[in-house]
Amino acid sequence: MRRLLLFSLISLFLLNCKPTSEPPTLILTNGKIWTGEGADTFVEAMAITGNKITQLGSSESILALGSTETEIIDLQGKLVTAGFNDAHIHFLGGSLGLTHVDLLATSSLEQVLSITQEFNKNNPEKEWITGRGWQYTYFESGMPDHQTMKALDIDKPVFLRAYDGHSAYANPKAMEMAGISSATVFEGFGDVVKDSNGNPTGALKEGAMGLVGNLVPAPTYEDKIQALRQGMELAASLGITSMQNASGSEEELNLYLDLLKKEELTVRYAASFSVGEKTSLDQLARFNFLKDSIGTENSWIRADAIKFMIDGVIESHTAAMLEHYSDLLSDDELALGMLNITEEKYKTLVKHLDAMGIRLYTHAIGDRGVREVFIAYEKAIEENPPRERRHRIEHIETISPDDISRFAKSGILASMEPIHADPGTVGVWVKAIGEERLPWSFAWKSILESGAQLVFSSDWPACISLDPIRGIHVAVNRRDPSGFPENGWIPAEKISIYEAMKAYTSMGAYSSFEENRKGLIKVGHLADLIVFSQDLFTINPMDIHTTKVEMTIVDGNVIFEK
Repeated sequence: MRRLLLFSLISLFLLNCKPTSEPPTLILTNGKIWTGEGADTFVEAMAITGNKITQLGSSESILALGSTETEIIDLQGKLVTAGFNDAHIHFLGGSLGLTHVDLLATSSLEQVLSITQEFNKNNPEKEWITGRGWQYTYFESGMPDHQTMKALDIDKPVFLRAYDGHSAYANPKAMEMAGISSATVFEGFGDVVKDSNGNPTGALKEGAMGLVGNLVPAPTYEDKIQALRQGMELAASLGITSMQNASGSEEELNLYLDLLKKEELTVRYAASFSVGEKTSLDQLARFNFLKDSIGTENSWIRADAIKFMIDGVIESHTAAMLEHYSDLLSDDELALGMLNITEEKYKTLVKHLDAMGIRLYTHAIGDRGVREVFIAYEKAIEENPPRERRHRIEHIETISPDDISRFAKSGILASMEPIHADPGTVGVWVKAIGEERLPWSFAWKSILESGAQLVFSSDWPACISLDPIRGIHVAVNRRDPSGFPENGWIPAEKISIYEAMKAYTSMGAYSSFEENRKGLIKVGHLADLIVFSQDLFTINPMDIHTTKVEMTIVDGNVIFEK
């Protein structure tokens, strides 16, 4: 690409053109610009004035709009799309993790151990060694234990979460500090894993992680602000221009408001507040107040969503299932998984929050979990006054085929993470699900064909990669970057590049009622754009993962350039 100002001969040419009331501040020309309004809707050039897209057309017609002050970017044929909208993310947690042990890119237990040991060696001042990213497939039993993690039996507490954040390993020192022994019984949603002799293995599931995690020194406000700055740089390099947080608090919202006030925010942010069994009515009222006080007019920040967790994850047998897990006996205490909240309490909260006009997200991974969400949402829709709703079910890793049609019938959105279906990471998952349920795994194509709306995201840091391109590669190919498996994992659920790009751009905007101002390259929309290294629409689909972001534009300003 070439960036320049219009001078000399181009200036003389423009003097003969009809003047406009306000010339563009930026023109992108000589490109392949996907507007997002259809599978084959492309233009050559666009004009941007301030933070809005003001004209689309041929390179000649758009160049004619410029002035001597207009900046020109010659795309040299490169693909441009609207910015990615990561519609389910835990951005603060992911950003803070950038300064801890990062295991997300690992592919073996050996790498987990060596990277953690190296981090400990290079950070002798740290009282705790914390990190995230190990995969269940690294362990024969699906979970780490003191024997497999023996190299981390050091005189310093080590606490490492799984890539999905639903399980963790604590070394003997950390377990000792937490007072966890064979006599420990965890009451609640989660489990202290024990061996056949009743001794804790160091593995902790769901809420039980807090027994150790709550001992880790909390970051300061400034630590969090600095982490978000680092996280925003990473997001910009991957073309992420909008995000929707899938958990949070008022304190977390204040971090983004602070960055906005300082004019440092470079990604559009939608907050959600975590709600569960113990959330009080006063807290719900406060969340509603924040929704109304922030409003929806500011294009940078909104706070109109609530996040529930109805179950856990497949790998640790905490996702709620209609039939027992294939790798557990039917009388096992986790044979059907777990619910994180009672059905009646959940229904009551959903109806109450729906009546407030709040958008709802619910984490539901098991097929029973998904069904319970449908029941609660549909009940609220039936009993509360009519209005347009865009409630979402998050993850939907497995679903009963009988429930797929319920999305379109009720207007409920399917919010899913294609990166979670990377075939190189699903070994333990497949064993737990079993052959009979396998066809309905990450059923993107079936959900779309039912008439439902599909929204994509990463769930970062609960994933192996934040990069939307990696997720899109999986969505289109159902194969990992190495080509595994040769014919694709459940290939019937592959979707087209158009469907995947739509789910990662305009559908994210639609899910938050912002489709009239972002998510498409359209006159009047915000100028949030990506320039790619190659054409995602024409390259060999197996080359999608090699595509890089060359430039990211947010609010009409270049915030990343490779």
